Amino acid sequence: MKDNFEPFENAEEVWFWFCTSLQARGGLRSKTDYCGKPRCCEITDIYRILKIMKQHRHISNRHLRIMVEWGEKQESPWYDRRAKRSEVRLWEEGIKNFEVYLRYYKIL
Repeated sequence: MKDNFEPFENAEEVWFWFCTSLQARGGLRSKTDYCGKPRCCEITDIYRILKIMKQHRHISNRHLRIMVEWGEKQESPWYDRRAKRSEVRLWEEGIKNFEVYLRYYKIL
Protein backbone atom coordinates (compact mmCIF):
# COMPACT_ATOMS: atom_id res chain seq x y z
CA MET A 1 0.00 0.00 0.00
CA LYS A 2 2.88 2.39 0.72
CA ASP A 3 3.98 1.99 -2.90
CA ASN A 4 1.14 4.29 -3.95
CA PHE A 5 2.49 7.17 -1.88
CA GLU A 6 4.93 9.87 -2.87
CA PRO A 7 7.78 9.82 -0.31
CA PHE A 8 9.04 12.98 1.36
CA GLU A 9 12.66 13.98 0.75
CA ASN A 10 13.32 15.64 4.11
CA ALA A 11 11.76 17.19 7.20
CA GLU A 12 11.43 20.60 5.54
CA GLU A 13 9.32 19.11 2.76
CA VAL A 14 7.07 17.46 5.36
CA TRP A 15 6.75 20.76 7.19
CA PHE A 16 5.88 22.74 4.04
CA TRP A 17 3.34 20.05 3.07
CA PHE A 18 1.82 20.23 6.56
CA CYS A 19 1.50 24.03 6.47
CA THR A 20 0.02 23.98 2.96
CA SER A 21 -2.42 21.25 3.96
CA LEU A 22 -3.54 23.21 7.01
CA GLN A 23 -4.20 26.27 4.87
CA ALA A 24 -6.14 24.24 2.30
CA ARG A 25 -7.98 22.18 4.89
CA GLY A 26 -10.75 24.72 5.32
CA GLY A 27 -11.94 24.21 1.75
CA LEU A 28 -11.60 20.42 1.68
CA ARG A 29 -14.59 18.30 2.53
CA SER A 30 -12.88 14.91 2.19
CA LYS A 31 -9.67 13.22 1.01
CA THR A 32 -11.15 12.88 -2.48
CA ASP A 33 -11.18 16.69 -2.78
CA TYR A 34 -7.39 16.79 -2.32
CA CYS A 35 -5.69 17.06 -5.71
CA GLY A 36 -2.08 16.84 -4.45
CA LYS A 37 0.21 13.82 -4.31
CA PRO A 38 -0.89 11.06 -1.96
CA ARG A 39 1.42 10.94 1.06
CA CYS A 40 2.26 8.27 3.63
CA CYS A 41 0.75 10.27 6.49
CA GLU A 42 -2.08 12.62 7.26
CA ILE A 43 -2.21 16.07 8.80
CA THR A 44 -3.32 14.58 12.10
CA ASP A 45 -0.22 12.35 12.20
CA ILE A 46 2.03 15.41 12.01
CA TYR A 47 -0.12 17.22 14.57
CA ARG A 48 0.28 14.27 16.98
CA ILE A 49 4.04 14.25 16.47
CA LEU A 50 4.21 17.97 17.26
CA LYS A 51 2.10 17.43 20.38
CA ILE A 52 4.44 14.65 21.57
CA MET A 53 7.47 16.84 20.83
CA LYS A 54 5.98 19.64 22.95
CA GLN A 55 5.21 17.26 25.80
CA HIS A 56 8.81 16.03 25.81
CA ARG A 57 10.05 19.62 25.45
CA HIS A 58 11.87 18.90 22.20
CA ILE A 59 10.15 21.87 20.59
CA SER A 60 8.97 25.14 22.12
CA ASN A 61 6.31 27.70 21.25
CA ARG A 62 9.08 29.91 19.87
CA HIS A 63 10.21 27.13 17.53
CA LEU A 64 6.64 26.54 16.37
CA ARG A 65 5.97 30.24 15.84
CA ILE A 66 9.01 30.57 13.56
CA MET A 67 8.33 27.28 11.80
CA VAL A 68 4.71 28.24 11.10
CA GLU A 69 5.68 31.74 9.94
CA TRP A 70 8.22 30.41 7.43
CA GLY A 71 6.15 27.35 6.59
CA GLU A 72 3.32 29.58 5.42
CA LYS A 73 5.82 31.35 3.16
CA GLN A 74 6.99 27.94 1.86
CA GLU A 75 10.58 29.04 2.36
CA SER A 76 13.43 28.33 4.77
CA PRO A 77 14.69 31.41 6.63
CA TRP A 78 18.33 30.87 5.67
CA TYR A 79 17.45 31.59 2.04
CA ASP A 80 15.92 34.96 2.93
CA ARG A 81 18.27 37.82 3.76
CA ARG A 82 15.58 39.49 5.86
CA ALA A 83 15.54 36.60 8.36
CA LYS A 84 17.09 37.21 11.75
CA ARG A 85 19.83 34.92 13.02
CA SER A 86 17.59 33.86 15.89
CA GLU A 87 14.90 32.79 13.41
CA VAL A 88 17.41 30.72 11.45
CA ARG A 89 18.65 29.09 14.67
CA LEU A 90 15.13 28.28 15.88
CA TRP A 91 14.19 26.95 12.44
CA GLU A 92 17.25 24.67 12.30
CA GLU A 93 16.69 23.36 15.84
CA GLY A 94 13.00 22.76 15.25
CA ILE A 95 13.44 21.03 11.87
CA LYS A 96 16.32 18.90 13.21
CA ASN A 97 14.23 17.66 16.15
CA PHE A 98 11.20 17.23 13.88
CA GLU A 99 13.25 15.04 11.54
CA VAL A 100 14.22 12.72 14.41
CA TYR A 101 10.55 12.10 15.17
CA LEU A 102 9.64 11.70 11.48
CA ARG A 103 12.28 9.00 11.11
CA TYR A 104 11.11 7.29 14.30
CA TYR A 105 7.52 7.17 13.02
CA LYS A 106 8.78 6.06 9.56
CA ILE A 107 7.40 9.07 7.72
CA LEU A 108 10.90 9.74 6.35
